[in-house]
Amino acid sequence: MSFKKCKDIILGIAMLAFGGVYTYFAQQIRILKINKSFAGYAGARIIPTLLGVLLMVLGLLCLIQGVLKLKKMKNQPKEAFDKAGTMAVVLTFACIVGYIMALPELGFCLSTVLYLFLQMLVMAPKEKRNYALFAIVAVVFTAFVFVAFRIGLTQLLPRGIIESLLGF
Repeated sequence: MSFKKCKDIILGIAMLAFGGVYTYFAQQIRILKINKSFAGYAGARIIPTLLGVLLMVLGLLCLIQGVLKLKKMKNQPKEAFDKAGTMAVVLTFACIVGYIMALPELGFCLSTVLYLFLQMLVMAPKEKRNYALFAIVAVVFTAFVFVAFRIGLTQLLPRGIIESLLGF
């Protein structure tokens, strides 16, 4: 059985496992009780818990889809190795690792713009690459997320060169 035939099953199992671990650790978030007479449902752990449960549900759906696809592909001839798809996965993983490493040094804005731009280059076919569009999307999306977190949610994001220059 090849990796290509089982990739949805492997992804589903990984998402289920990661979602379970994520939900477990989300439940470890301590909630400060300011008013003991008020029993609120929306504490600090509600959003991480919902995200973990959603990840597990999506993992289960991916697992079911993989099993159904495997049953359908059982009698089909063996496919050739997809070198381009494997390279895209490796480059995506490298972009994620680079983003994680650059985030403390460059800050949220610059590292996110670079990550999004590079990720779009990795995922787009060579004949459909539009560098100007990718740059605009990366900058606009990063600005939107920065404003949403900084102003809307009043949450700090990792500071870097751009944030220091702008005074945020």
